[in-house]
Amino acid sequence: MVRIIDKIHARRKELRFERERALAAAAQLRQQSEAAAKAALPSHLRNRPRRPAPASSPNADDAAANGEQESLAIQPGFYYSLEFFPPKTEPGLDNLLARIDRMSRRLDPLFVSVTWGANGSTLPRTLAVASHAQRFACVDVLLHLSCTGLTKERIGQVLGMARSAGIRNILALRGDPPAGRRAWRDGEVSGGECDRAVDLVRLIRQLHGDHFGIGVAGHPEGHPSSAKGEEGRATELIHLKEKIDAGADFIITQFFYDVDVFLDYVKRCRACGITCPIIPGIMPVQSYSSLVKMTQFCGISVPRSVIERLETVRHDDEAVKKIGCEIAAEMCRRILASSQSGDGDIDESLHVDGFHFYTLNLERSTTRILADMGVLDIPGDSSSYGSGSMREKQAGKNKIVDFVPEAANDAVTGREGRERQGSISERARSTGRRVLPWKPSAMENRSREDVRPINWSNRPKSYVMRTDDWDEYPNGRWGDSTSPAFGELSELSHFYSFSLGSDDDRRAMLGNCPLEESDVFEVFARYVEGTVPHIPWCETPLHPESFLVQSQLARLNRYGLLTVNSQPPVDGASSDHPAFGWGGKGGMVYQKAYVECFVSPDKANRLTRMVTDHPNMNLYAVNYSGQELRVGVGEGGVTALTWGVFPNREILQPTIFDPDTFLVWAEEAFSLWSSMWLNLYDFESDSYELIEKIRDTYYLVAIIDNDFASGGKDGSTFRLLDVLLEIGRGPS
Repeated sequence: MVRIIDKIHARRKELRFERERALAAAAQLRQQSEAAAKAALPSHLRNRPRRPAPASSPNADDAAANGEQESLAIQPGFYYSLEFFPPKTEPGLDNLLARIDRMSRRLDPLFVSVTWGANGSTLPRTLAVASHAQRFACVDVLLHLSCTGLTKERIGQVLGMARSAGIRNILALRGDPPAGRRAWRDGEVSGGECDRAVDLVRLIRQLHGDHFGIGVAGHPEGHPSSAKGEEGRATELIHLKEKIDAGADFIITQFFYDVDVFLDYVKRCRACGITCPIIPGIMPVQSYSSLVKMTQFCGISVPRSVIERLETVRHDDEAVKKIGCEIAAEMCRRILASSQSGDGDIDESLHVDGFHFYTLNLERSTTRILADMGVLDIPGDSSSYGSGSMREKQAGKNKIVDFVPEAANDAVTGREGRERQGSISERARSTGRRVLPWKPSAMENRSREDVRPINWSNRPKSYVMRTDDWDEYPNGRWGDSTSPAFGELSELSHFYSFSLGSDDDRRAMLGNCPLEESDVFEVFARYVEGTVPHIPWCETPLHPESFLVQSQLARLNRYGLLTVNSQPPVDGASSDHPAFGWGGKGGMVYQKAYVECFVSPDKANRLTRMVTDHPNMNLYAVNYSGQELRVGVGEGGVTALTWGVFPNREILQPTIFDPDTFLVWAEEAFSLWSSMWLNLYDFESDSYELIEKIRDTYYLVAIIDNDFASGGKDGSTFRLLDVLLEIGRGPS
């Protein structure tokens, strides 16, 4: 739970340090090259001064230096944020929460914003979306708050609710004009006790000091209620400067399509003394007709070049979206390039290093733009673009943007009567370095938490819910796992609607009428392969590190070892490794091989014999009735499964296995057979009896291979998986 302005400043400081280090390294390399070249000369030539090259013809050394400078003159990393609005229906709300989880996890935005309805009409849903994103999606939230029609007392209550939900960022707005009007009239006030946004900014600072980071709106082409032309733009700057002087920290602009208009706006802001971050608002084009309507309604100019590119495909929405995303990516690249001076340094007068995407609760367009800008890494492969998948090529490299059909898209966006399109690929992920192997919470009371048991890694929301009332969270090492804070399982902790949707949705994923154990095995295998988006034990898609052994894991599941958690061994991978990396710069990360799966009693017995023959392995198993098996372990003992070594820090061990915690997790894991699968079928039907038999007889088994060195630095050797495949190939 961090103020956005603090995150922006910290990011700029880090990028400045990286750039200075890169320049120093380049200078050192140049000196070494010159020294080596000088040493290769005959002795009588080494100290001869070099003849200056003609001004019109730079020498080779200068050309090389210019080339080095050119290679360094690249825009440093930028940030981006996503905006969502609360849908009107319960199914739409549930689907949006799942989408925010997915986009926050895969795209890793700096923050998300949640809009506010007129006169606070969407308050319950706005707070539900905002608190869910903050608490369970682990992303900082910018809560929109407009003062239209609200008393100061009511505003104070809303701010108190936001603070209680862990929200530390407010976008202070005047709000929508009265119904039936396109804009406020010049000089008109909100109708509440705060006349304008500047009064709301002052009230927030008066009530809460610096606790909240405050953003305000900017209008590059002038506010709709202001006069047109230069007079309106000047009035906009006067009001904007008042909001900044009153205590606002940053500006998010209205969307635009003319980059020159935006860059001129930034220059004019700087000229009148506004020095805070200015974040440009980017709205991807969804259709030609919506572009015309939105720009006319908001008074936004569109360059003729943009219109010409879209007019030729105006009746093809998919083509319009694709070209619209290309235009948005070009806009972003140009804005970033404008921040750099000729020598590659940052031009502070035009320093813009972030973007705010108006998503309209959709995934594909924003993801296309970010993929085009090279900030997404999508491992694996996919089929050609169709109803459920889309492939784009950039610089000769495939970038898979969509993967599985998008469920309940209309419910999320509030649109009806149109064909549903494919959603963002579950494989898309940000190329930014992870802080920890799991995504840390954005809540202030969990800010120091840096250790978690591996068992809930695929059901993080359930873990957060079950530990929500803890007074302290593990920091540096795992504490007493017998804490009563684990509590009893409850319906709420399973997040049924957030994970797998309705009964019909679950039957579509888990099977309408499974009759054989092999039918169940196939569901698990298809989850690993990505054709089933979720299973009850895995709210999230397969982790990137598992793509390296995806085919082996699928085969293992078809053999009847139903995996719900796994990780390969790693011996000293770089902390910036694309699959295994996490933590700070210059570190090395390690992890032990781990596999957790449901197996039949016969396979459980064979696994115990296998572990007996491998002294470096440990096995823990328990069935539905509580019967335990333990092999290769002494009494108790918490095992670090993931750890990292970093400069000037103690060793971090963020992922552990604790035998007592495993038993608590097992209760939840077995209950999911009943609550998420068994209840889909009629009592005493063949399908019901099949799932009941698996729940009642199978064991949940966790196996640890302590020989982490066997995996190498890239996790290429997964000995434990090979041994399990041998077990799977044996008699059933």
